[in-house]
Amino acid sequence: MNRIIAVCLLIAMCLLAASTACSSPPPPGGARGTPTPPFEGEVPEDAYLNEAEPGVYGGTLVMALAANPKSFNPITESDTNTAWVINGPLYRGLVDYDNYEQKDIPALAKSWEASPDGLTWTFNLRKGVKWSDGAPFTADDVMFTYQVTFDNKEEAAAASSFTQSDGSYPEVEKVDDYAVRFKLKEPNAIFIAASNSVYIIPKHKLEADYKAGKFRQTLSVSTDPKEVVSVGPYRLTSFTADQRIVLERNPYFWKIDSKKQRLPYIDRVIFQVVPDFNAASLKFQNGETDMITSISPDAVDLLKQGEAAGDYTIEDLGPSMNLNNLTFNQDTGKNKQGKPYVDPVKLKWFRDVKFRQAVSYALDREGMVRTAFQGRGIPVYGFDSPANKVWYSDSIMKYPYNPEKARELLREIGIFDRNGDGIAEDSEGNPVRFSLHTNGNRPYRVNIGTLIKDNLSKVGLDVNFQPLDANVVVDKLNTTRDFDAINLGWQSSFPPDPILSKNALLPSGRNYYAFPGQKTPSTEWEKQLEEKVNLTSRTMDLAERQKHYWDAMRIWTEYLPEIDLAVPNYYAGTKNRFGNLKPSPLANYTYWNIEELFFTK
Repeated sequence: MNRIIAVCLLIAMCLLAASTACSSPPPPGGARGTPTPPFEGEVPEDAYLNEAEPGVYGGTLVMALAANPKSFNPITESDTNTAWVINGPLYRGLVDYDNYEQKDIPALAKSWEASPDGLTWTFNLRKGVKWSDGAPFTADDVMFTYQVTFDNKEEAAAASSFTQSDGSYPEVEKVDDYAVRFKLKEPNAIFIAASNSVYIIPKHKLEADYKAGKFRQTLSVSTDPKEVVSVGPYRLTSFTADQRIVLERNPYFWKIDSKKQRLPYIDRVIFQVVPDFNAASLKFQNGETDMITSISPDAVDLLKQGEAAGDYTIEDLGPSMNLNNLTFNQDTGKNKQGKPYVDPVKLKWFRDVKFRQAVSYALDREGMVRTAFQGRGIPVYGFDSPANKVWYSDSIMKYPYNPEKARELLREIGIFDRNGDGIAEDSEGNPVRFSLHTNGNRPYRVNIGTLIKDNLSKVGLDVNFQPLDANVVVDKLNTTRDFDAINLGWQSSFPPDPILSKNALLPSGRNYYAFPGQKTPSTEWEKQLEEKVNLTSRTMDLAERQKHYWDAMRIWTEYLPEIDLAVPNYYAGTKNRFGNLKPSPLANYTYWNIEELFFTK
């Protein structure tokens, strides 16, 4: 899964994978290299030759998902739970990314080339590829996908990585049935990486809905699974809300191994909706599941104690790139009923930079690492984890824990305890009180929210902390905008280039949650931030790109559109029974290479 950020939001980082009782040993035929699954038709003329160890067929892989997917539409949805189900298993782009080698690799495009000036990109598509319903995949599907992606009314998260300085998108033209060409007005340093983030959709199934203005409603969770046509290694079989999503092997998938066996090896994939993280961890420890990814730091010791008995391994991959943060709602807009998204009294506080800086000084990040992460993590002050060796910079504004400094800044804007009741009031006598939400299915994030409440109470700010269902939080962020403050996190893009997160960094971006979708930046500093981020995107030289980005991060950390807090270390646990397992701190963690995974016992 590619986040532009995210696109992608860490509402529920917990994902478990398992083989069930039906994961019996692979069929003998599969073990001898003769494909026993019901593949259809000839192997594509331009099949992708997978270089991993040849595997054997059979078994069912079961993964626990923290919440229901919101749809099966890879263009319009960017929440984490949806992406974990559809981005990779069901859909693929022109380009893929090898998380293990950390490099771009061909996908539906077998090759590509750029003009010397970087303004023309041509993609050569694989011949003979078919959709999961047997229809041929051609350049028409690519043209349709990018038409929808570049249609602003569809609000595709991936679009921001292609946006040019005048607000336009590249021109796309069909060269022939198996080649498409993009023409840019200016160089785009992340053009290939951005192409990884656009998952190709079938024109023959979705064009009618698009022309009818119903594209955002298409591929909903109520869609007949037979109508969800995919080009990834699996296709949708069924979805039962709050229970499970079942995928089966795509009989037309376009990858083969060195023995000319068509992938994938595993028969079925089941995502079980398991919102309780503690219960899911216990199942893994008891041997009921075979994988657990993005382990909560507070569960590491308990899980490691059971390694030998449970025949599994818990691996520490060091600091993650998954960032936890606190965001205040600075949106000046109104809902359909004409009511302001934010109470004007609160909005005045939230939009004051000294208020946000005071909050940042009041937060004990070291304490959060000790308490919420069991010491397994590090504090951060900017958008990037130190684990990102290319893009992290230490030359940013930092906010070491200093309640006295926080009170000083608050007093400068007229906020202090005027009547001795322990709660600060503003200059008009309003008690400074607001709500804070997070997703309640992540214990460590609930711990962080509790610490935020406690820290801020010490400087007179009264926080009503309310953990909520993950999808309710997503709706508040993306739809209703009905929140004061939210404690969530970001999952790194891959490759971990920050410009793939433009939709979270730019005030015009859909996931700039302080005040998303600004047509014109509402402040001078946001205008400067947007300019620096866009320069990072348009500049080709890495050193120059870094300079522009680090300038943007100095603006970011001074004005705090979000208050970045800490990153946990990354841990993954797997039963010792998988072939081609290559855990990565980048999504999809343990199953990013799902088509080449197989059961060894």
